[in-house]
Formats: sequence, C-alpha cells, structure tokens
Amino acid sequence: MLERHHLDLDGLRLSYLEKGTATAGDPSFVLLHGLMGSAETFQPLLAEMPSHWHVIALDMPGSGLSERRDDLAATMPATAAFIERFLDSLGLEKPCLIGHSHGGAVALRLARTSPNRVRSLVLLGPAHPYFNEADQIIKFYLSLPGRIFAYTMPWYPQWFQMMGLRRMAGPQSWDTPERLMPYRANLRIRGTMSHLLRLLGTWHEDMAELRHLLRKPVTQPTLILWGDCDRAVPVRTAEKLRAHLRQSELHVLPGVGHRPAEEQPELTAGLIESWMLRAEAAAHQQHYKPNSSASQSRIPAFMVPSLEAGD
Repeated sequence: MLERHHLDLDGLRLSYLEKGTATAGDPSFVLLHGLMGSAETFQPLLAEMPSHWHVIALDMPGSGLSERRDDLAATMPATAAFIERFLDSLGLEKPCLIGHSHGGAVALRLARTSPNRVRSLVLLGPAHPYFNEADQIIKFYLSLPGRIFAYTMPWYPQWFQMMGLRRMAGPQSWDTPERLMPYRANLRIRGTMSHLLRLLGTWHEDMAELRHLLRKPVTQPTLILWGDCDRAVPVRTAEKLRAHLRQSELHVLPGVGHRPAEEQPELTAGLIESWMLRAEAAAHQQHYKPNSSASQSRIPAFMVPSLEAGD
C-alpha cells in the first residue's frame, strides 16, 4: 500500500511516498524526480513495481509537498547532501537510486561523492554534463521575459500546459489532463518557481562540477532507460555518459520521450525488475557483469504498447 509521510530534517519539512517495508538484506529503492516533477509524477511507475519491494519517492526540497524556503540552496551539491541526510534519517544505508532527468544527475553525483551509500543506479533519461541542448532554454528562463513567463505559466489554460507536457512525451504516449495535474499543482505552490529558477541559475556550474567528478567512473551497476524520442536529453548523448559508467546497460525505448516512467510504466518497471534480479544475483557472486546481449539494446517496437485515445 502506498502511504504519504512527512518528516522534519534540518528544520525543513519533507514529504515522501512509501510503498512496502524495508527488509534486511534486500535493497530499498529511492526515486528522485526531475525538474517541475514531484513524487506524484512517479505514481504510474509505483503502481507497476513489485508489491514486495520497499520503494520511496521523495518530494525533493522545493517541490511537491516538501517545504519551500527562499534561503534554501538549490545547487546540486546541496540537494545531493540533503538527500544523503534524508537517507540517514530513514536508516537507508545503501539503496538503489532511481533518478529521472535532473534526479538522475543528482543520483550520479551521490554515486561518486558517497559511493558507499549507493548500491546501484537506475537512470531514466538522465540529465548529465555531456549534452548542451538545455543551454538555450536555460538562458531564456534566466532572462527577464523568461522569468515573467515562468511565474505566469502555471496559471495558463490547461490546453496550453498540455502542449508543453506532450512535447516531453513520445508518439507512443497518450497524455491526459489527469497526468498533467501533479505538474500543474506543483508549479502553483508558492515558492516552487523561485526554487527552480535558482536551480537553473547554477546549472552550468553544477554540471561542470559533475563532469569533473565523473573523470573517475561510477562503479555501481547502472541501468539506463532512454526514449528514442527524448527531446529534452537526446538519446544520442547516451554513449558520452556511458563512457563514465563502469558497469552499465542501456535500453532504448522506441516511441518514448523524456518521461518513460509515466509513458510506459509497465515496461519500465519490468526492465528494472529483470535487471535488478540479475544484478543482485551477480552481486552475491562478488562480481556484476552487464548482460552481454543487453549492454546496449533497442526494445522491439512491438513490445511497447501503443496507446490510443480513450484507453
């Protein structure tokens, strides 16, 4: 059963969703959302993940039902350090981190700066230092017209916001107003947009620091799921990232955009489960090797459900 919890950490009120119960010897999973997202945007994936798994989806500081504060640092180092303290507060010693977009970049940083705290990684269309497609949109949002647009956009008509959501999806996705609601609700909470703009203000410095950290490879077993229609972080940049991951598997999902956990939750959960079973079995033998047939694969199109209007 999925439950909502709250806790106070360093004087900041945090909120998170939890499914299942931690079991000695079994990994816990911590989900880290992307920009403009929240724990609620992981609901489709949470519903498909095995019922016996212990899974936590965090509303990262400044998002979802977690507190917003003007003095809250939005840099990636500060966010990663805060998440590490969150893990401490829950007694999660070495979870698998599942990060989407910006959450993927934060997970990568934690894997490098605190390797003894991260068991493995699942990256869903992760932001990373080896792509520059975001430069123009970041420049826009940090300009005066961009800031005005950012602060007024949450109040635009639903049809306009749906267009933006659909741009982040692939042709196999069928977005509905219900799927938009977590984003719409999150952006309308006072303080969300100012936190996001502070985050964008240090984006290039944060990515430069992550690039420096990744000069030494990430050693944890890593699964990467990437939509071939991802416009935000194009899949063509995946190999640049994989060059810095010692043990990784990449699965390219046809017809999927930047939000695989929402667009194809059943497929995403299935790939995570099958990979995790192999990775854990190999870990007990003291050495993990990526599946030679899946270290880079393109999921056959017939395995990706085609969603039609009204489904």
